[in-house]
Amino acid sequence: MLIFISDFHFIDGTAGNHNVPADAFKIFFGNISGTTKRLKEKKRKIEEIKIVFLGDIFDLLRTEKWFDYPEEERPWGDDEAKIEQNANTIFDTIITQNQDTFNLLKGNLKEQFGLPFEPERIYVPGNHDRLCNKYESLRDKVCKWLKIPKRGSVPFQHYLEDINYGVFALHAHEYDKFNYEEGISFRHQDYMRVPIGDPVTTELVTKLAYVVKEEIDSLPLTPEEKEKLKKSFQEIDNVRPYSGIIEWLLYQVKKDLNLKEIIEDSVEEVIKEFNNLEFVKGWYRHHDKWTDWWDEADKVQSVLWLLENFRKFPSEVVLTFLEKVAKPLDLSEAASKEYSHLDSKIQYVVYGHTHHPVQLPVRVVETKRGEKEDVYLNTGTWRGRHQKTQEGLAFMSFKNLTYVTFYKREERGTDFPSFEMWRGTLKTI
Repeated sequence: MLIFISDFHFIDGTAGNHNVPADAFKIFFGNISGTTKRLKEKKRKIEEIKIVFLGDIFDLLRTEKWFDYPEEERPWGDDEAKIEQNANTIFDTIITQNQDTFNLLKGNLKEQFGLPFEPERIYVPGNHDRLCNKYESLRDKVCKWLKIPKRGSVPFQHYLEDINYGVFALHAHEYDKFNYEEGISFRHQDYMRVPIGDPVTTELVTKLAYVVKEEIDSLPLTPEEKEKLKKSFQEIDNVRPYSGIIEWLLYQVKKDLNLKEIIEDSVEEVIKEFNNLEFVKGWYRHHDKWTDWWDEADKVQSVLWLLENFRKFPSEVVLTFLEKVAKPLDLSEAASKEYSHLDSKIQYVVYGHTHHPVQLPVRVVETKRGEKEDVYLNTGTWRGRHQKTQEGLAFMSFKNLTYVTFYKREERGTDFPSFEMWRGTLKTI
């Protein structure tokens, strides 16, 4: 059995309490145990259990702790010794904030959940845990808490390919121009380059909630009302798609008009600070190409200019423009193209990153063994998601749990590697 899970985004708690509880993992491992018992009753042959953590497990970006350090000591700075030291401090706090979960993950799962084997753990880094693969000190800690053999100076692989299960998997931020900084060779050093998405997460999304939260204290509200508002702004990073963030802000204004001026001032302040970062100015220079009138730099700058000045425009104008520019990331085309360089025995392409679970039939191919069905699957997230309603300016919130299990032929008695995808949604938020 080969099982994929991703996008937990465990955080240190400074930017809100959004961590996946240990009970969710108990449900997950309980489900795996139940599956192995059912297969055993059917006399199926199971010889291994592999669990793949497909990226964005440790979120070293979504934290207010980086604001305690000067720009050169943040992930987009140039003081590597300090960046490593600061990242280790944040990582340690993430573990402390999620101690029950990580005690479970590094424990004896076979004994605790009645599994036939102790699962092998495999880690594929994403963009939010890029630093976990940059520094050996952090690689060692990842190995400790996920119960993986130490790798020393050897980086984690950025993909997994297993012909026995017919699977090829990536976190897939490689196909997101704002979260993977160039390089089509996909070398380790390409992955280590800082993408603009890193400071966007921290210096824009996280900082906006941070600044608004500070200003809320000036409002004539009860302590309970202030706390509720602060929590709502700390949920910005859970809004999907990201293009819905401005609508999320407008939604907060709609619920409380006292917030309107605070939000407008905070957005303007945060964007000005962002544009003055040395890394951001350098990124603009590098990506602003005179041969392309609508390049990545133009897109980022135009969106930020509009947001910085959105008090001057009707909300309909802002939203219409954002819908055209900030479209949700669709990885289906990338998944379809993946097969051109893969072993012919690969049937399944698995991605994470988008937080949107997907099961998409790609194509049917005639082979000597018969028809081969190629499928793209996305592992979604276990985090809460705030999704815009179809009608009106409003949002609904859901908790999610998604995982994909692949089986060898002998494990399910099929003529080809098979899979099952479990998607759970809990409406409690």
